Amino acid sequence: MPANLPAEAKAKWLKVMNAKTAEEKLEALKEFLSSVPKHKGTEKVVMHAKRQMATLRREIELEKRKRKRRGGGFFVEKEGDVQLVLVGYSNSGKTFIFNKLTGTELTSSETPLETKRPAPGIIKWSGVYLQIIDTPSLIPNASQGEFSASKILALARNADALILVIDLCSDVLSQAITLEKELEKARITIRASRVKVRIERRSSGGIVLKGDLSEGTLNDVIKLLRSYGIYHALIEINGKATLDDIEEGLFKELNYKPVVVIATKSDLCGEGRLAELINYFNEIPVFKYVPGKEEYLKEQIATSTMKLLNLIRVYTRNPKTGKIEERPLVLRKGAKVMDVAKAIHSRLYKNFRYSKVWSKRLRFSPQKVGKEFELEDGDIIEIVA
Repeated sequence: MPANLPAEAKAKWLKVMNAKTAEEKLEALKEFLSSVPKHKGTEKVVMHAKRQMATLRREIELEKRKRKRRGGGFFVEKEGDVQLVLVGYSNSGKTFIFNKLTGTELTSSETPLETKRPAPGIIKWSGVYLQIIDTPSLIPNASQGEFSASKILALARNADALILVIDLCSDVLSQAITLEKELEKARITIRASRVKVRIERRSSGGIVLKGDLSEGTLNDVIKLLRSYGIYHALIEINGKATLDDIEEGLFKELNYKPVVVIATKSDLCGEGRLAELINYFNEIPVFKYVPGKEEYLKEQIATSTMKLLNLIRVYTRNPKTGKIEERPLVLRKGAKVMDVAKAIHSRLYKNFRYSKVWSKRLRFSPQKVGKEFELEDGDIIEIVA
């Protein structure tokens, strides 16, 4: 930026962030815009606010139509540790891939738009449960009716990550570009920026900063957020951020969703188009479906998704029986022993004495550790209270 916003505008932006409904947020954005001075430094902020308003108006209108039609049945409650939504064109092979990954037998045919409702399934990998949602085919610019793109994209917005399915026997670049544009209409970006700032507001604990700040200090960050009326928040930085990056993180309209791409029909249409697809998506993982290699594809999807979401697996060990749980706790990278204690039971955290950790990275395993010990993927932990 920097936006150089006056105190009145910052206070009104706080109302935007605190809004609970689309209607409340739309009204708060109107008030915010009326208090923003017009100069070059505020151009980005004004543009972001206007785009959010346009999107909210569409969402409110669609919700009204849905209520009138007594529609519904599109929301899928999250189950398991991670939710991934399949997105792709008609006949791209979404339902086929869904069946192969989850062991489900949904109807799949050459008839366009065969899938009419989202369907959930589960992939199990190393004790982690990944919920996969098959969706109706995405029709560019479809805004109404049974195959509404807005409904499919709402599922994508609520998911932890996405799986884009691309048919190698059709124009791969056209599919990739259009899918990315449709997602952006729904305020979803699949491209990680050079620096990613995630701001999670909290009710207590002050301002906690995780990551690299290339200029300024924690006190500068605290002063910046307090000017917006934010006194408690976790700020996670991926890359090296400036104070401007952190301020822009408050206004950012696009929601980053990690993505993996599955290319179908490689056995029919060769490898040339696959290389074209890999080149387009650049650093985004692209995997091809190979008949008979479903387990390998599951592992590729699971490991890539966990890495993109900065998640780790921590296995718990019963101090009485010595049994290690097959299903791990799935935690954010950087989690500490205290986070595991809290996740298991509040009493375990309050009455914590010490913990033992088994890990290949440790010189002595197990090692006796305290609450602040940072865990890594695959660690086994036993807590004594």
